[in-house]
Amino acid sequence: MTNSDKTKQLIQTLSFDLEKGSLNIYSLFFSCLGLLGFGILLGWSVSNLIGKTNAFPGWWPEPTLLLVWGIVSSYLFCKLAFPEERSAWAFWGAGALLFVWIIYILSRFFTEEVTDHVHVGLCSVIIATTSILFGACAWFFLKNTASSRPGLSGFLFLNLLLASSNLSLKFVCSVQDPAHILISHLAFTLVWIAVLYVPIRKKFSW
Repeated sequence: MTNSDKTKQLIQTLSFDLEKGSLNIYSLFFSCLGLLGFGILLGWSVSNLIGKTNAFPGWWPEPTLLLVWGIVSSYLFCKLAFPEERSAWAFWGAGALLFVWIIYILSRFFTEEVTDHVHVGLCSVIIATTSILFGACAWFFLKNTASSRPGLSGFLFLNLLLASSNLSLKFVCSVQDPAHILISHLAFTLVWIAVLYVPIRKKFSW
């Protein structure tokens, strides 16, 4: 038996075992949606705890965009979480929503008035911390998956984590200046995706 045949047999075996177990694409998808819900609940709870109940800018447009980004990333991630799925279009699906968010923030930066002083603050640290927290919570479910595309699954998972983190941050950060959003939110989101990609990818390798 060739290496290719052995790999194919292993994928089929893992897929069969996963379908027999408690984990399936539906339970995994709702678990991912639960992560987004947890992000919203965490942000709302912290905002009330520290007295920033008026920080949330409303659901439209950016928080809704972040929510859709997270939902789409969740769906595409679940499509790849089982070994028989090999579609590369999932990368472009998640990347498209990330790209839309980038364009939205850049359009604000170039069309709205920007203050002379750019407030950086602790938003980048909050994004990194909550992303790691959400990732640790989600790993209980994800450890049973067997993606045939670990690199792509890692990218989609990071999209979900960062969407959840940014959504949570919207309840806490009262600074809506486009320069601050561009640097402290968007730029550091891309930085954390780049930094965390390699270790996350290894977690999905079997």
